[in-house]
Parts: sequence; structure tokens; C-alpha cells
Amino acid sequence: MYSHFSSHKMTQNRHASWWWQWEVMGSNKDELSMLALPVITITVVILGVLWNKLTLSTSSRSPPLPPGPPSLPVVSKLYVVINTQELAKEVVHDQDETFDNREISVATSVLSYRGQDVAFSKNNANWGKLHKIFVHEFVSNKNLKACSSSRTYEVRKTINKVFSKIGTNVNIREIAFLTEGNVIRRMVWDETSYKGEKGAHLGAELQMVTSNIVKILGQPNLLDFFPSLARFDLQGVEGNMKKKLEKLEQIFASIIEDRIKYNSKMSDDGIRDEGKKDFLQILLDLKDQQDLNNTQVKALLLDASILGTAGMASLIEWTMANIMRNHEVMKRVQEELVKIVGPNNMV
Repeated sequence: MYSHFSSHKMTQNRHASWWWQWEVMGSNKDELSMLALPVITITVVILGVLWNKLTLSTSSRSPPLPPGPPSLPVVSKLYVVINTQELAKEVVHDQDETFDNREISVATSVLSYRGQDVAFSKNNANWGKLHKIFVHEFVSNKNLKACSSSRTYEVRKTINKVFSKIGTNVNIREIAFLTEGNVIRRMVWDETSYKGEKGAHLGAELQMVTSNIVKILGQPNLLDFFPSLARFDLQGVEGNMKKKLEKLEQIFASIIEDRIKYNSKMSDDGIRDEGKKDFLQILLDLKDQQDLNNTQVKALLLDASILGTAGMASLIEWTMANIMRNHEVMKRVQEELVKIVGPNNMV
């Protein structure tokens, strides 16, 4: 009897204790919710720091990074805005070598063959060799003077086109883009074999591909800010750039094939061309001498025919837009053209 009573009493105590604990937990539900947020936040921060430390330890064999604050978890490095003359001098002059080896965007990496061209290569022996070829053979004063007649022809053609559209809207960027593209293509390869319909088709193809490439380069890409997600290509920027690059390579391959056939025919006929070599022929000669490989040839052709065109067109558009906004500046420019250059004359 006593044993049964004790057992029953203990059972009642256990039930009472359980219900009491449940009521206490229920009454403290709000307090627990308030504590959960800081606990979760602290946990995420700790995991982020541990992940960052692990990443740094696994990449300890890599070359040291330029001076700067440590990268953030997931986001990695933040961009720095240069908005003063002193900062610009520090970056482009005093610390030029350090800032040259910066990370490039996903789209730029694809377009430049992972940084193997002049514009986006790191400051190393490869860049030095390509830069020397580009400066000495393409943008040298000698080459620019030799191509002056081509530039004059294209500028006159553009002026006539704009003059014929008086009283209508004119797309300055489109006209500048096309003019600069024609000038640079004449500098890169002699277009004597691309006259008429064939030349017009080639120019239209290059203009379309170049325009699409420029649009992709200017498109914000989430993966440039979150490098850890680069494998997913969430916005399709990398895939789109690969398609445009493939199309551009097809155009370059066609031009190179035509040049090789032309050189072979000239050789078979016993004719030696002792005249001026265009940039394409210089690159092919360097490739034959094993000073350049296929990727470097394509990268230099891309730098010459694509990147220069887009930059100059943007500069012309920006200049004309600012002149049109400022009527006093426009009036002075018009007066100077009439007074110094004179009507019906070329600059």
C-alpha cells in the first residue's frame, strides 16, 4: 500500500515537473526568439572568418597580393574609386606596377584569352613582348603617317554622310563607331582584297560583333562582386561572351586564310612584295618565326580592331554631347573652325 502510494506520488511529481518546465519555456518564448538572432549572427560571422582563414592558408603558395585590406568572405575585394588628382598619380605612376596586376572581370577574362593580350595582361614578360610589338608596329608615328590617306578618306566619307542628313537626327556614336572601325581595319589589314560586296559584308559582320561585345563588357555582372559563385554563370555573361568571341575568331580565321592564300599565290608566281606590310602581315611573319603563338596573334588582332574602336567612339560621343549641352562652347568651336580651318577645308 505504501509502495503503491509512493509510486503514484512520484509519477504525479514528474508530470507536474514536466508541465512546469513547458510553461516556463512557453513564457520565455519571446526571450528565446530575441536571443536567437544575435546567436545566429555571431555564428555566421565566425564561420565566415574561419572560411576566410582557410582560403588564405590554402592559397599561401600563391604570389603575394598588392597592399590593401583583407578580403571579405564571399564578396572578396571591394572596388576603390579614384576621384582626386593625388590618388590618380599614386595609382598610375607611383604604384603603377602594383595596380597593373589587378583582377579582371569575367567577361574581360574570356575576351582577352584569360589575360593574354596587351590591354588586360598582367605586368610580366608576356605583356612586355606584346606591348613592344603593338607600340612599334601598330601605333608608331611611322605607321600612323603611312595610313594618313586612309584616315582622310574615311573622315571625308563620314562628313559627306552627316552633311546629307541635315535636318534629321544623327546617331553620333554609331557614325563614330563605324568610321573608327573602318580606319583601324585599314591599318590592321589592307582591304584591297575586300572591296565591293565582300568588303561591305565583312565590315557589317565586324561592326555587329564588336557592338555586341561592347554591350556585354558594359553589363554589370554579379559574379564580378561574388567570385565564389563564378562557376554558376548566373546571368549568362560568360556564355554570351564566349559565343561572340567564337564568331569573332571565325572572322579573323577567314581573313588570315585569305592572306595566307594570297601570299602563297604571290610566291608561286615569283612575285615579292617589297612594299609596306600591314599589321596582320607583321603578326603572321612573327608567328612564322615562332615569336608569337596563335592565341597571341588573335589577342593582338582583337586589341587593335575591337577595343580601340569602342574607346574612341565613346570618347567622341561624350565630347559631342558635352559641346551640345554648352552653347557658349559650341559657339566658340564653330567660330574657331571658320576662322582657323576655313570653310570646305579639312582639319
